[in-house]
Amino acid sequence: MIKKLTSGYYSRMLLICIVTVCTVTGALFLLSSSLIRTQERNEYLKNYDIEINNLSSILSTKQNAMANTLAPVFNSASRYQELCRLYQEGGPLDSAANYSIVQMLSEICRYDQYCRGILLLTEQGQLYQYNIRYDTIVSLPLNQTDLAFTPYQLQILSDTQLEDLSDEYEKPADHVYGLVGTIYDYFGEDLLPFGQIIILYATSEFTNSITDAHLDESGLFTLTDTKKNIIYSSDGNYEASENLIFPDFSSEGSNTVQIPASTITQDDTKYYHASAYNGKYEYYTNYQIPANLIQISYIQVVLAVLALFICLASILLYVVTLRMSGKKIKTIQAGMSLVGQNNLDYRLHVPKSNDEFTQIINSFNGMCDELQRNVEKAYLYEISQKKAELYAMQTSINPHFLYNTLEQIRVQIMKGCYSDASQMLLLLSKLYRNQTRRNLYVSIGEELNLCENLINLYMYRYGNFDYEFIIGNALKIYGIPKNTLQPLIENYFVHGLVQDREDNLLSVSVQLVKDQEKEYLEFHIDDNGTSILPEDLKVLEEKLSQPVLSRNEDNGFALSNVNTRLKLVFGEDAGLKASVGNGGSGFRIAFRIPPILPENLQ
Repeated sequence: MIKKLTSGYYSRMLLICIVTVCTVTGALFLLSSSLIRTQERNEYLKNYDIEINNLSSILSTKQNAMANTLAPVFNSASRYQELCRLYQEGGPLDSAANYSIVQMLSEICRYDQYCRGILLLTEQGQLYQYNIRYDTIVSLPLNQTDLAFTPYQLQILSDTQLEDLSDEYEKPADHVYGLVGTIYDYFGEDLLPFGQIIILYATSEFTNSITDAHLDESGLFTLTDTKKNIIYSSDGNYEASENLIFPDFSSEGSNTVQIPASTITQDDTKYYHASAYNGKYEYYTNYQIPANLIQISYIQVVLAVLALFICLASILLYVVTLRMSGKKIKTIQAGMSLVGQNNLDYRLHVPKSNDEFTQIINSFNGMCDELQRNVEKAYLYEISQKKAELYAMQTSINPHFLYNTLEQIRVQIMKGCYSDASQMLLLLSKLYRNQTRRNLYVSIGEELNLCENLINLYMYRYGNFDYEFIIGNALKIYGIPKNTLQPLIENYFVHGLVQDREDNLLSVSVQLVKDQEKEYLEFHIDDNGTSILPEDLKVLEEKLSQPVLSRNEDNGFALSNVNTRLKLVFGEDAGLKASVGNGGSGFRIAFRIPPILPENLQ
């Protein structure tokens, strides 16, 4: 084939021209793409550079304002002397002194919404914690620590370092950091340090700043000191992590130094990393971003498409020029082959000439049109049949559920619990108001709301159980056939609830899992009630394998109904899996479905 295309002089010259055009086009594309990539990376990282400066500014502002923060300590000479006496003599203090010191510490915390408490550390090794929540001072046992405090020098303590001070230290927030100042008094012309005062600040101020910047959540921001102690981490991990990139700690000086973004590869993952070093207080503000977050821009895509189009157009022109004679029979054969591979959208191009080949092409295209219409009719008919069968099985649940619920209401009325019976009727009406809607599919969030109404109905009958729904809000938007979880939960109250126990627990969890490069929503309905016997489990598995509409017995109908509907909608792999619960007790039902929105399921 190549020998034929290059057999003539002009074909070889045209081939050289085409190769030259493609080579130049590819080189220009690579050069322009590299320049655009660099520019867009710098534009993308500019917001992250601004944010690390904002975080550094938040911390340095707290440090610069430390003197003003401690102003309530020195505003009252009497209260300051009481505080000095606490540092010199230790506790317990009398009520008046204790009240005076508490008021002083309360004033320190009052003017900063992120201040969460104060620690008082004396030179004698005594530790006190002022808890803003309880407005009290508590003495804590001080652990042996290698922390060295330099008097009159402002220091920063990380969350981990604060926890190491005492085993009884109560964290006032999820994560905090401490700014350390010195308590001292004058003795003649000399200053005598009594100990340290550690003001505790919540790290949520940094988190709020990052949130307001609207940056990608995959980016990691950290504040670290020169000893690699993590003052703040945006991912909540305050332990030294192998994935955490620490900056070069060789920077010196008292000024803020910006370390430009660089590319670092760690554990086969490429990151962009930059730091801002505060030489005055000796800490680093860092960010590291996976390089794959910076996606190829539409400009690069347009350039790639344009370059590809030029190359393909040139090659096509070359081939068409040398293959002027129409090989219409091969074209028809190729078309038949494509249709034989189920590509029913394929149609042969109809030439302008009106010869026998044109008539064959028109007949072939007409045959493909008719075949495609017949296939579409058969497909729509199959979908309609499945919808009708699905709706019939779905409505078969309702009479069974209504009978059980009305029986429960009757029992409440017989007991004289008219208020409870009224509330149960209200819950029942909400359930059946939803049942009157003819939609076959609902969101997982809607299904769980209906299940909660059902559970509340059973609360009036059994008061000795708890329940929990474990699901992220991001997963509640996906679709599920209506009345899928309700029969599974009702099955627990019929077969699993142990009435003479007070620790009955029903758990419904949904999580996103990956299996063979595909994502699924995995459901677990667990209880700690009556365990199913091995022989009963085997019988249940056999029933689940049978078509629900072909069975006459009532036992296990609800589970078989749900099992068949799931398979009908999502395929055979979506069926129920029954097993004994965790630890060899209780009962578990599990199934997995793909994450599809309700409107797409319709």
